[in-house]
Amino acid sequence: MSKKLLYLPCLFFLIILLYFSFGFSLVYGEESEVRGKKSQAEDSLEAAYISLLEAERAGGDISGLVSLLNTALDYYSQADIALRSGKDEEALKLAEKAIEVTNEILEADVSIIVVSEHIEEVRFRNQLIISLGSVFFIIIFGFLGWSRFKDYYLQNMIGLRPEVVSDES
Repeated sequence: MSKKLLYLPCLFFLIILLYFSFGFSLVYGEESEVRGKKSQAEDSLEAAYISLLEAERAGGDISGLVSLLNTALDYYSQADIALRSGKDEEALKLAEKAIEVTNEILEADVSIIVVSEHIEEVRFRNQLIISLGSVFFIIIFGFLGWSRFKDYYLQNMIGLRPEVVSDES
């Protein structure tokens, strides 16, 4: 009878050991998934910020996208708070929302950059055409003006006749 009593605590200890080992591994697995999603959201936020800087340098209007970035940052901070509070599912959902918003920002930034580059090319072309046209007209009107001035000057010179002043003293 003493052997049966000895098996019972060992079996109980083994059951508790298995429960905690599987329980912790499941919790650790969820936690690593949440931490991975949070890390992915952080990387997306960084990429979105860099993309916004590039779009601003290209001359695009990013005011609406900045508010989207602030929304994504808010989701990220809420996910961080939820993760610290132990609300893994909520943290996972908030991190996914932050990733979705940053993906919208990245898509919009690409189109803003393309449009800004096209506008910059058109602006350069127009400035080049206006500059060349201005130089052309200045040269043409300069030659025409010089030609008219020269003709006028020569006509006046021909019209002048030198008079001989007699000195009768």
